[in-house]
Amino acid sequence: MKPKSNLRLRKIGRQYMIVNTRQENVDLSDVFTLNETAAGLWQQMIQGTTAPEELADWLCEIYEVDRETALQDVKKQLAQWKAYGLID
Repeated sequence: MKPKSNLRLRKIGRQYMIVNTRQENVDLSDVFTLNETAAGLWQQMIQGTTAPEELADWLCEIYEVDRETALQDVKKQLAQWKAYGLID
């Protein structure tokens, strides 16, 4: 799975958002807000880390969380993003 190419992660103040950029215009009709952890996962996916197991390993490196919990959380987040049409 990977983020759709027309989506960009933006940080405004302390808030992270995924916005749709079409033909150099930003479509603010569908803006998705993310917490810092979800934004980090998104950035990892942009950089090519797309396997749930690799993303869970990244979470374990950053946060004090066991691998099984991290993997469950990653799978849940990916399922939500897929349902919203944010990733392929």
